Amino acid sequence: MRLDDKVAIVTGAGRGIGQAIALAYAREGAHVVVNDIDPATASTTAAEAAKLGSKSLAIPGDIAKRDDIARIVETTVRERGRVDVVVNNAMRIVPGKLEALTEEAWDTTMNIGLKGAFLLSQAAARHMIGRKSGCFVNIASVAGLFSYNWAGAYSVVKAGLIMLTRLMALEWAPYGVRANAIAPGYIRTPGTEGMYADPEIYEGRRKGVPMGRVGTGEDVAGVAVFLASDEARYTTAALLTCDGGQAVGYYLSVPGRRFSGGRID
Repeated sequence: MRLDDKVAIVTGAGRGIGQAIALAYAREGAHVVVNDIDPATASTTAAEAAKLGSKSLAIPGDIAKRDDIARIVETTVRERGRVDVVVNNAMRIVPGKLEALTEEAWDTTMNIGLKGAFLLSQAAARHMIGRKSGCFVNIASVAGLFSYNWAGAYSVVKAGLIMLTRLMALEWAPYGVRANAIAPGYIRTPGTEGMYADPEIYEGRRKGVPMGRVGTGEDVAGVAVFLASDEARYTTAALLTCDGGQAVGYYLSVPGRRFSGGRID
């Protein structure tokens, strides 16, 4: 197995991309620590991972709060002995036009998607540096490469996460700690199903992807497995797109794209 006996914290793993990554890690032999702000979904994912042979843990918590982050890392180290992998996936999007966006809306997206990723990485890295081993997989977005209209702080957060990844990689490489990012494009998950169930919206997005289909959480999970595995042992500071070719720029030729109801359309 590619992740045999590795201990991996995955944030926002109660559903969607985070859940797909957690379960893919479990299939590859990892012991998954499932974090989500919703205790019920965290427990559900942890139970599914356990069925796959993982010594999984569900640790609910708000990734935007330093005390919760400390509890997640300390519990992981106490119960599983170490932290080998951290996947910074948790995110909450509060869309809106910049001239009308509230400070609270900006802070919510920024604190979960960027500040939370930094604080968790910092706390975990302190353990990894001492062991001279570990890796981070940060879930960015093609929105970090190209601005998304009406997206509030979303594109800013994802661009910041890409740069944070590079800085982590640079500073922690001498200690044997790697950091890489994935930039998904259009991904169909339970959280976006209400939108993609509309044939017109789905077809519009599908046509905007050069490969001709919208992605799945499992598509992203495959890349996340590689980056956490020893196959990627000489890979750090990388940004791997997982977007069916979206980042080539084809989708930018379609006018009128904006956030609506919390999602890009």
